[in-house]
Amino acid sequence: MIKFILELKKFDNKEQELINRALKKLERQITTFESTGTPFEKIFNNDAIKYDVLGKGFYTYKFVAENSSQLRILYRFVRTENGFDIECHKVEVKRRSGKGYIKDFEEYVKNYE
Repeated sequence: MIKFILELKKFDNKEQELINRALKKLERQITTFESTGTPFEKIFNNDAIKYDVLGKGFYTYKFVAENSSQLRILYRFVRTENGFDIECHKVEVKRRSGKGYIKDFEEYVKNYE
């Protein structure tokens, strides 16, 4: 299940649609791994699902849409009785090259309780 910790209202409609599509794709990718016997915790060398590993259970997800729009999503994977939840904490709509967003994500994770 996808849970939003951030406020989607600060994004325009197209960005919200991209965020939802990205998170659904992430959920499908994780579900595929899990259904073939590879739990999320054992996924390694997959830089789409775990683009960056930031600690405290946080990861970034790299999503590129058909129109070349790029998103970086800071999320937590939370194991539950019935499977898993994906908590979406922050989103960066990437408009330039580089990893400038990572400092913001790292600061958020550092201060997360």
